[in-house]
Amino acid sequence: MKKKLPEIDLKELDKFKEKNFRERLEFQDMYVEWLKKTGNVKWSSAQKSIMNRKSD
Repeated sequence: MKKKLPEIDLKELDKFKEKNFRERLEFQDMYVEWLKKTGNVKWSSAQKSIMNRKSD
């Protein structure tokens, strides 16, 4: 039995990629602002909790 490949709308995919790219840049800007206004103790605790999370 031959499987049919899904149809992919390349224009829609490009829109999705562009939106994702812009959201990532916005997040990075927000995170940099948070880092600038947050003390080292709080910042390092947040990083420690991220690094110590166990992946599923």
